[in-house]
Amino acid sequence: MAADVIGKFARVTAAITPGHLGEVLIEVRAGSERFLARAADSESTIPKHAQVLVVGSLGGRTVEVVPVK
Repeated sequence: MAADVIGKFARVTAAITPGHLGEVLIEVRAGSERFLARAADSESTIPKHAQVLVVGSLGGRTVEVVPVK
């Protein structure tokens, strides 16, 4: 499932901090779904409401993201 969303934009719904997972909302099919998320840069903090790009799948419903500038 997570591999299907690589390359999509998402909105952070729970901040992503170093060493911790956050949460993102991604539009899929006819709706939106929540995924756990980790920053691709392990030292980054990505705040709630930030727009991100999904760049990887960590298995299950967990994705790796980078902030969109």
